[in-house]
Amino acid sequence: MNTINKIYQDAEPNLSTLGWLGIFGYPVYYFIWNSLFHQPYENMELRCFGSLLCLILVLRNFIPEKLKKFLPYYYVFTVTFCLPYFFSFMMFMNHWSTIWVMSFITSIFLNIILIHNTKILLLQSISSYIFSYATVNYISSYNTISLINWSYIPIILFIYIFGNIFYYMHKKSHEVKVSIAKSLGAGIAHEMRNPLSAIHTSFELLKSLIPDSNAENRTISPHDLRTIHQLLNGVKDVLGSADETIDLILTSIDQHRVSTSTFRQHSALDILQQTLSSFSYRCQGDRNAINLEQHSDFDFFGNDTLLKYALYNLLKNAFYYRKSNDFSIRIKFSRDDQWNQIIFEDNGEGIEPKQLEHIFKDFYTHGKHGGFGLGLPFCRRIMNSFGGSIQCESSLGEWTRFTLSFPDFASNRVTLMKQEILKMKSMLYIKHDSTQTFDTSIFKLLSQEEFNIDEIDLDDALNKKDYEFEYDIIFVNLEQADKVQQKFAALEKILAFTRAQICCFFNHNQQELIQSEKYLSLFPIKTEQLNATSLRNTIEQILFGTKPLRTEKKLPQPVNKESTGKHILVVDDNRSVRIFTALLLEKQGYKVLQANDGTEALSSVEHQKVDLILMDIEMPVMDGIETAKHIRSSNKPYRHIPIIGHTGDSQAKTLEQIKASGMNDYMIKPVQKEQLLGKVAYLI
Repeated sequence: MNTINKIYQDAEPNLSTLGWLGIFGYPVYYFIWNSLFHQPYENMELRCFGSLLCLILVLRNFIPEKLKKFLPYYYVFTVTFCLPYFFSFMMFMNHWSTIWVMSFITSIFLNIILIHNTKILLLQSISSYIFSYATVNYISSYNTISLINWSYIPIILFIYIFGNIFYYMHKKSHEVKVSIAKSLGAGIAHEMRNPLSAIHTSFELLKSLIPDSNAENRTISPHDLRTIHQLLNGVKDVLGSADETIDLILTSIDQHRVSTSTFRQHSALDILQQTLSSFSYRCQGDRNAINLEQHSDFDFFGNDTLLKYALYNLLKNAFYYRKSNDFSIRIKFSRDDQWNQIIFEDNGEGIEPKQLEHIFKDFYTHGKHGGFGLGLPFCRRIMNSFGGSIQCESSLGEWTRFTLSFPDFASNRVTLMKQEILKMKSMLYIKHDSTQTFDTSIFKLLSQEEFNIDEIDLDDALNKKDYEFEYDIIFVNLEQADKVQQKFAALEKILAFTRAQICCFFNHNQQELIQSEKYLSLFPIKTEQLNATSLRNTIEQILFGTKPLRTEKKLPQPVNKESTGKHILVVDDNRSVRIFTALLLEKQGYKVLQANDGTEALSSVEHQKVDLILMDIEMPVMDGIETAKHIRSSNKPYRHIPIIGHTGDSQAKTLEQIKASGMNDYMIKPVQKEQLLGKVAYLI
């Protein structure tokens, strides 16, 4: 009963389409096989009955409620009559003609798709063939056994057997993807509990530090003010970490591969200490149960957030399977041949040997309520992406030990990983003049290393939008900067918002230029020391080092609190985002208008003065893409208003749509205050 209901539920979204195909298909093909390509036998009455059955499926929503519970059984009966019975009957009556054999085989494939349960399919097919054979035998005067073409039977059996197998494999693959999506969503929600808990605690503490509005003394002591700033900075770090965790999990779930684009050098001890300090413990006793041996440390090549995610999973599992009050977790570092190791051991209830071989398999979970079976498999994929591994040993009722092995940072394995990642990195060289010998030699050096690098003249770069500089590294030749200061000043503002690392080539005479206050965060490279080896080492240090040295940057933004006289329209269907963005902009002296969707935005620019639009992309009624196209295609003066797109979707397809819509720029949520104010100041 449940099986038939499941079959009907899966088919229900497409039932109307199937019904209309049956209603018109049966009579239409009567004329095709009876008149255009004449067949020995046709039966209009049988076809009309099939069309009538399909008509009831189309009109299923008008059936009385008390009869709708029988629809799943009616659906199976209709498919049984319209496919295996009808096509086998017509094939028998037409003496296994080529057309009807092909039609019959086609019906088998369709039947497998519509009735995706092997037992129901076999029962349905066998009963249909027996009944159709008996019907033909009853109405015909000849012996039907002589009409069976046994040479087709192996083909029909092959279709049934392998058709079911392949459909089952496809269905299983689809179900796995759906399960991953569901589990991933639940997993992300679970992972957000830690940062949300930290934010909640921080705001509770903030409320206790800020004087009540009715209090007589509303001053804040210097100590409390410092605490407030520390809390706000802590919340900002938590939100940044949470955002990075979501991005990494989402990008790493594709084809069970972990994204390596953000890999660089990290201290294992630093990451471990950060993990233990930020983990959400239930009580102080849990925190005290952890014993970290800090006698050694090592550097690894990977992503700090991913390693934290793996360690969080080990901590959660260990605390979940504790067995007594004297529970403890011991974490230490070890060295084994060419591997650096983190050994994570607890004295919990342990793991049975028969379960031990399955714990790293997707969706496997044992004795854990609400578990999704994705934690440890993802931990294994994380460690594999680092070039390492994770193993588990356990003694039931006594202990469990996880060993995380990392290749040495200077090993050949890590070197090969860097080379593979470098091939995926995009670079741009902005040259001063194509006739300059230095520009030519620099580009040759970069090209020798087989980097994915583009080349562009300074004048051409100045004609591009800032979002067109989405590279990993941008090289700028400052050798001639003192001769064309205005051009480099303009380039500086364009590159101020790129996520790329900016490298500048300079000589000893330009040291003052490099050290002066700039809008760009620069990685200076002296031309006197430049060669292929030093250039490659610099690139690796920028992309993979811990914290490469660079100059600080200052984003262009208005800092006065006086009115700027500029009007900014904030368009977002999220009321909280609109309000907080408006408050932030108003504190910088801007006058802010608000709109809930694209239609309200069009009305605002039509009737009010607007100098810049900050536009959300995903909105009801009219989204940001469509709104921007309306504005740009109009013949009104407001078609030239600068528009900044604001979206949480960083997929390449979405970003291309933003560019094609005519927007001047875009920002990915969540946006840092400096980035928002800087882009607004630049465009306005």
